[in-house]
Amino acid sequence: MSNAKEFFIENGVLKKYKGSGGDVTIPDGVTSIGENAFSDCASLTSITIPDGVTSIGDGAFYYCRSLAIITIPDGVTSIGNSAFSYCKSLASITIPDSVTSIGEDAFLGCNGLKNANGFVIVHGILYDYCGNGGDVTIPDSVTRIDNDAFRDCEKLTSITMPDSVTSIGNSAFRGCKSLASITIPDGVTSIGNSAFFYCKSLASITIPDGVTSIGDDAFSYCESLTSITIPDSVTSIGMNAFWGCKSLASTTMPDSVTMP
Repeated sequence: MSNAKEFFIENGVLKKYKGSGGDVTIPDGVTSIGENAFSDCASLTSITIPDGVTSIGDGAFYYCRSLAIITIPDGVTSIGNSAFSYCKSLASITIPDSVTSIGEDAFLGCNGLKNANGFVIVHGILYDYCGNGGDVTIPDSVTRIDNDAFRDCEKLTSITMPDSVTSIGNSAFRGCKSLASITIPDGVTSIGNSAFFYCKSLASITIPDGVTSIGDDAFSYCESLTSITIPDSVTSIGMNAFWGCKSLASTTMPDSVTMP
């Protein structure tokens, strides 16, 4: 049992854990786990969260690299950005149906959560890929490809996305130097900043109707890209979206686009 003096709690918010780690039980009465409350607690091995907690803040358990066991109770509705990033020992987690919001990078670097094909998927969000590369097909359960999910996966040659995917996060495929082929499904509405930065083998890409925004540096240094068609649905293209695309001979740009 944890000592109450190990916790700094203010108005129901657990602001900071000051204990020695191990198996920790958060006291009853806590309604929210605050930002970075347990971040970089290397000795934390398990955590028990009481039923009254409704939110887990940004970076709450960031880089708790020995954390192996956690149960998120019914009643939690939101999990913040980077909440469990780089909890490398975390082998399983169950997200209750009460959770309606999960932030970016929430489970990035949680290699222990990967499935047999190397995907770290939590609640329909693909946070990381730890597989062998080659021709990769993303499972049908995925609705979002999160930031950095395939970043610097140099052995990735092609990617097939299911129709369920609606967004591609920042730097999702950044530095995938061997990626030559990708099909973006019709359901995607946004392509994040640097999403395909330095995918130097990518020769062609079709952006489907439905995409409304293309982020900064989205296709920068795609040196083999020769042509691209941008649909009328796109209204915003970020800075340097095609910077360094030295083979790009033609592009079709709709009148609706606004650029920095």
